[in-house]
Amino acid sequence: MHTTRVPTPTRVAAVLAATALLTAGGILAAATVVSAAPKPKAEAAAVVSAAPKHKPDITKLSISNKVIADGKHHGDAVTGVLSSDGKGIAHETVALEARMGQTPRWKVVATGPTGTGGAITFTVTPKVKTQFKYVFAGDATYRASHSNVITLSPVK
Repeated sequence: MHTTRVPTPTRVAAVLAATALLTAGGILAAATVVSAAPKPKAEAAAVVSAAPKHKPDITKLSISNKVIADGKHHGDAVTGVLSSDGKGIAHETVALEARMGQTPRWKVVATGPTGTGGAITFTVTPKVKTQFKYVFAGDATYRASHSNVITLSPVK
């Protein structure tokens, strides 16, 4: 078998002739194929890393109590507000935790959603000296937080 070498000027002329024979549709099809080629890994990684990562917003949870005055002291309204950047956060679940006794451990005694403006209220009637706090577990949008602790004594 005999190998034939084609000189470079002849190869260039063949490519130019083939290009001249292509129609506009053929050229567009070739351009489409070229543009659909996969991106290099470094370029693809740059696109992925450019996506912004959202950190959850910081929250603040307050707590206070008010005696329910209806002739006799039957309980206390424990009120709190869940907020972020000074604005109340509605429709988030908050837990009321309590502890009492010699070896106190925090236990959830009630849970509920925050209302308009981030407000939440539970009525409690402690039988012994009890400490209370509100706890927000956090989610993808807001960071977890807890309130200060308040201490309520039973009615004598």
